[in-house]
Amino acid sequence: MLELIKGLAQVRDGLTLIAFLSLVLLLAFRTRKVPELLFGLFRDKLTRQQFATLLHRFMVLGFSAFIALVLLAALSQVLGHITAPRAMTVDDLRRELAKAAATEQQKDHVEAQYDLALEKLSRHDFDGAIASLKASVQAIPTLAAQEMLVYLYRQKGDFDNAAGAWEAAKNTARENGDLLAQVRLDNDVVPRTIPSPKSETDLVGTTTPLPKGGALVETAVPIESGLFRCVSNCQNWWYKVNLTTGQRLSLRLRTADDNNGAAADIAICDTNGAILQKIGNWCCLPANTIYKSDWTAAVTGWHFIRLTVSDGTVLHLEIL
Repeated sequence: MLELIKGLAQVRDGLTLIAFLSLVLLLAFRTRKVPELLFGLFRDKLTRQQFATLLHRFMVLGFSAFIALVLLAALSQVLGHITAPRAMTVDDLRRELAKAAATEQQKDHVEAQYDLALEKLSRHDFDGAIASLKASVQAIPTLAAQEMLVYLYRQKGDFDNAAGAWEAAKNTARENGDLLAQVRLDNDVVPRTIPSPKSETDLVGTTTPLPKGGALVETAVPIESGLFRCVSNCQNWWYKVNLTTGQRLSLRLRTADDNNGAAADIAICDTNGAILQKIGNWCCLPANTIYKSDWTAAVTGWHFIRLTVSDGTVLHLEIL
């Protein structure tokens, strides 16, 4: 059953194409010329009544197959969405705790530790968040806490512990008989060793002009991942990105190469516009200086970026 769900979650476009072709074929047989042409080919071997009976049977079976293919394609889309790796939420934890055989005091302790981990994560205290999640798992092993541990270890580059947390989560999913969780975890396997580092070239390449941002946080302009260059007085421009809990926002910038004393000031703000993290400075920066920031969202919603940079500054924004 597990392998069937895994396979079905991966099959989408092929089934949709078959369903479409089946519909085209059925519509063709609804016309007069196609049946007449086919009947002409078999008229020496079949009577008109025999052909009509066979055609009717074929259309019924074909339509039934078409309906089955449509339902199968829809099911595969739903399974693909459910089993896609994602950040676990407090609601996921609460659903697990509702089924757990534990006292209310234990459940409250587990949820409090999970909330504390999210709070520490919002302050970029990865070690503290991991400690709180371990305390939560020790009290009641939940997939929500274990999968968040996998994510945090991976963010730290600790792939050995990430793999261990992944195996623990897989065992919990097996014990709970949660086939969908097993498939989701199989789609998010963690390597045992740190991948070989690649040279960083994310600030070199074809850039696009940085779109003009809003003048206020209320008029912030949505922005997607990309490599941008400021070309026209990018001063106090506001942008927004829609993040879910656990998603990472990566920012890289390189100051202009012809302006010693450039401005490159970026502030990452929460869903209310309060500053969470800053990089760079509003003036007096050396030319060709690189600044980096990686920030993980603690809540789901629109987050804001306030940007002031000199002309020629290159900015690489990536939502992970």
